[in-house]
Amino acid sequence: MWKRSKAKLRSPLKKVQKNKSVIIWGDGAVGKGLAVALSSYLNVLIAGPQGSGRGRMKIESSGAYSGSAVIEKVESGDRIHCDYCIVALKAFDLEYAAKPAMNSSNERCICLTNGMGLESEWGESWEERVEPAVLTAGFFLREKDFVETSEGDLIVSSGGVAFELFRESYFSVVSVEEMEIIRWSKWLTNSVINPLGALTGLRNNQLLKAGLGRTADTLFTELAGVIPPVLRDAAVDVARDMLDFLLESSPNRCSMLQDILAGRRTEINFLTGLHEKQLRGKCPTAASVTGLVRARALQLSV
Repeated sequence: MWKRSKAKLRSPLKKVQKNKSVIIWGDGAVGKGLAVALSSYLNVLIAGPQGSGRGRMKIESSGAYSGSAVIEKVESGDRIHCDYCIVALKAFDLEYAAKPAMNSSNERCICLTNGMGLESEWGESWEERVEPAVLTAGFFLREKDFVETSEGDLIVSSGGVAFELFRESYFSVVSVEEMEIIRWSKWLTNSVINPLGALTGLRNNQLLKAGLGRTADTLFTELAGVIPPVLRDAAVDVARDMLDFLLESSPNRCSMLQDILAGRRTEINFLTGLHEKQLRGKCPTAASVTGLVRARALQLSV
């Protein structure tokens, strides 16, 4: 199903794109990690919320993807137009950022946001203006402008904007024909590993050692029923591989844990909590875990 890109064509592409620009919506761990990844061959701007500041900033990255970059920081209300647009925001922020993001480039917006049900946040222009992609690499903001990274793939649609944009980066770029299968696979994987990491404070590869393998399996089985039947078998197969890799090999701290520790909202409604819309009453473990995450987030935000 996956088709890994090997032909990098480095020199020709750099020559073509060295004067082009990309705006990354989201100044969190993923956004800053992407800025470092793209800075060697594109002019990079990163957009944060109102009041987050403007000007040149230096970002450093360690771990699987190490490097540094000096990029331009802007705020979400600034009128910016670039050749490319990447959205690395939390799902609950899309409602406010979707329109300015679409206006910031003539190309389709590459959306790396976790979760499903994002169409309602983007609005009616979803299919025309948005190109979903899936990032399995891990990013943790250890300090304000210092990102800790762990290995993974960037999964993109064959022949899409994201493939052209990222094929010169240090990511392992994998192109696929059926992106919806991959999106549901990532949703299922995140819906299992994120709440467990958030509630325990453990890294991905510490969860099995802590005895949470049976809980992970139960969540996985329950939540698989949320996936549309026509995609379910294929998505479950891919998700199992993703989850096994993260549980066995990924030292990353999940994004939901980072949100809870920072006192921010979590994406639980777009991940594990999605079962409430489609399988209410049929996912008891998922319901309990969802409730615990909401309670934990509330405890740390008051």
